[in-house]
Amino acid sequence: MQCANNLKQLALAVQSYESAFKTFPPTISGSGQPGNPRGGGLFSWIAMVLPQLEQGPLFQTINFSAPMSSVLSASSPNYLVLNIRADHTNARAAAARISTLLCPSDPWVQTEYAGTASPAPGSYAGNLGWIRQTTGILGEDQPLAKTNGAMPIVNPADTNRLWYKPTMSFRDITDGASNTALISERVINSLVPIQSGFGSLMPPGPQSVMSYCGGASAVRTLPAWVSYCKGVSTPDPAYSAPHGKAWISGLTIAGNTYMHVLPPNQRNCHVYGGEHNGNNMVTASSMHGSGIHLVAVDGSVHFVGLSIEPRIWWAMGSRNGAEVGIEFE
Repeated sequence: MQCANNLKQLALAVQSYESAFKTFPPTISGSGQPGNPRGGGLFSWIAMVLPQLEQGPLFQTINFSAPMSSVLSASSPNYLVLNIRADHTNARAAAARISTLLCPSDPWVQTEYAGTASPAPGSYAGNLGWIRQTTGILGEDQPLAKTNGAMPIVNPADTNRLWYKPTMSFRDITDGASNTALISERVINSLVPIQSGFGSLMPPGPQSVMSYCGGASAVRTLPAWVSYCKGVSTPDPAYSAPHGKAWISGLTIAGNTYMHVLPPNQRNCHVYGGEHNGNNMVTASSMHGSGIHLVAVDGSVHFVGLSIEPRIWWAMGSRNGAEVGIEFE
């Protein structure tokens, strides 16, 4: 009940933000430039709605002109080192634990995999829809060229603007606010990678916290993306460890956004080259056993079973696919 209430509060905060700014809160997935109207970059949508979550004083302490990472590179940044160190100007804000952002069923453990600032974790992620270049369920559509989820995303430093949708409002949800997912749960990864003679390895744990890495984004149907992801044999500890570890971060591998590709509680898949634009197949997941909580754009909270039919799950993620017969339960 508490987890469902958290999602309800987050949805109300997003709706309030949209009322004030005529857009849902964006995730800034790149480093940006100081003075950019969206801030310095690498901030999550959660950071944007702090005032709507009665966290106005915390919001006022954040320097949005400073990119939310201690290490930046002018080009081709190594996303595995874009973390938040203890000397970052926003280190104290990043470490603030907010009860509304934490599912009581998830027994997370603090680690420094998001940086020595020990950023506070979060249990919830915004819906980015399907992965780039997806051709629908049966290949009936043109390759997806623009994000089709319910949450806006932008990278101010990226000159390729085609994929991004930096603003999103109720009028963009043409499938209907009650039929489109807005925010869902995502288990916080508390596993600590272990060192072996073969390098860093993930210890045994649930699939929902494992991220399996694949090649660059390609043209595939949704079923083909699922098969492709499941075909990778070994989880990558570097891309698995940061999931859920910093609610403030817009870094794709921090997992504050998710995609409707794999069904709930299954594995995550990292697609090389998708770090800067949100194309990381983070999967909705929970510790509730039989399903996950999800809140739709209209603010209605639903419990979605793990056996949900894939076509329904995919349709929930799309804001503009004109799918019919959507039933969350």
